[in-house]
Amino acid sequence: MRGIVGYIFFFTVGLVSAGAYFYQLHPEHSIDGDLPRLRKDVDDAMERGHRLRDAWDRPSGADQADTQKTGKAD
Repeated sequence: MRGIVGYIFFFTVGLVSAGAYFYQLHPEHSIDGDLPRLRKDVDDAMERGHRLRDAWDRPSGADQADTQKTGKAD
């Protein structure tokens, strides 16, 4: 248990250090300016994940019926 906590701690420290180093190398970027773009990317990834899960859970017959009903594939 102590080992996994150590790994998580050092991973977090490394991630913060890499972020600080990046923003030191690229002064044209700011954390405040990058957060809205990051949020948009996370929202897009979550939406794709939901669509993929829905497509996975949908029975194969329902997919064919939807395609025939609408006349187009997703």
